[in-house]
Amino acid sequence: QDGAERIAGHVEASRGCLHHCRHCPIPPVYGGRFFVVPRDVVLRDIARQVEAGATHITFGDADFLNGPGHALGVARAMHEAFPSLTFDFTAKVEHVIRHGRLLPELRRFGALFVVSAVESMSDTVLGLLGKGHTADDVRRALALTRAAGIVLRPSLVPFTPWTTRADHLDLLDWVERESLQDRIDPVQLTIRLLLPPGSLLLDHPALRPHLGPLDAERFTYLWVHPDPAMDRLQEETAALVERAAGGAEDPLETLARLADHARQR
Repeated sequence: QDGAERIAGHVEASRGCLHHCRHCPIPPVYGGRFFVVPRDVVLRDIARQVEAGATHITFGDADFLNGPGHALGVARAMHEAFPSLTFDFTAKVEHVIRHGRLLPELRRFGALFVVSAVESMSDTVLGLLGKGHTADDVRRALALTRAAGIVLRPSLVPFTPWTTRADHLDLLDWVERESLQDRIDPVQLTIRLLLPPGSLLLDHPALRPHLGPLDAERFTYLWVHPDPAMDRLQEETAALVERAAGGAEDPLETLARLADHARQR
């Protein structure tokens, strides 16, 4: 942070998730259920990690705001016990919007950033994934987090069977237009939709024309894009990012090269 390295701990204030996003591996396991971890258990875990040197805590819940009252109570108690401790959490776009009134208070308790599964800026793709938000909702969530002083870090699934080249270029344009280059790891722009056994997408009629066999070693079903150029683009971008990471390239430079490569295809 600001050029300095800090030690981060990791806890979970809840397990499972209320939602049924079709591409997510959690719904097949939890079936739309979530369970809170007692506040005193979470705080004892945080205290042990602070004692070991942590100055920042990542809440690894699938969605920290599934139980907003519980989340706020944990954050408040953590801040009271360790006022200098900062934290980050994960939350759905729709929860960022629905519980936007809580964001300034979470910031006051030490929230630096929220990871949110934006996935795509194509409403068609978002609908097929069952995300529960639209591209306009993403823009609204971004405005709310900025107003609260919390950084929104999008996670993405830029390659799906339904993502067009125009969709991909629109996503890159959005990243640049909103100056999100330092909030997105380059690998996020290479991710290909995973279809693990039990995925809610497997029975979706829109997937059937693209679905291949199970790759047991990788624990995912294979799929093929109707435009072979999109599959090639995904392979090329993944290779580019792997080489860049191996050479310790500045992530901002990698993102710029990814955008140039996609636009020249």
